[in-house]
Amino acid sequence: MFHRLIRTLDLYDGLRLPVKVGRLELLLIHEEGETRLMQRRCPHADFPLDRCTISHGELRCPGHGLTFSLRTGRCLSASYQLEQYRVDYDGPWLGVDLSP
Repeated sequence: MFHRLIRTLDLYDGLRLPVKVGRLELLLIHEEGETRLMQRRCPHADFPLDRCTISHGELRCPGHGLTFSLRTGRCLSASYQLEQYRVDYDGPWLGVDLSP
C-alpha cells in the first residue's frame, strides 16, 4: 500500500521531515536534490535524527556525533546501520510502499 508523505513541489534542500507510517517512525530528508527515507532514530542510542547535519554525503547524529553514509546507511565508525526505505512517486506525491 502506498503511503503519501509530501507533495514533490514542497521538497527543498535542507528538509528534515519526521513522518509516521503506522507504528513506523521515519525521517524524510531532501539534500542536494536527492530525497532519502530512513528510520527516524539513531540505532546507537535511539536519539531522533530530525536535527541531524549532512555534509559530503554523511549524516551526523546530533546525539553522540556518529556519522552514517547517506548512500548505504552504514555507520562510519561503528557497526550500526540506518534502515533505509525506497521512495516512490504517485503523480505529484512522494511516498513509500511498505507492502511485502
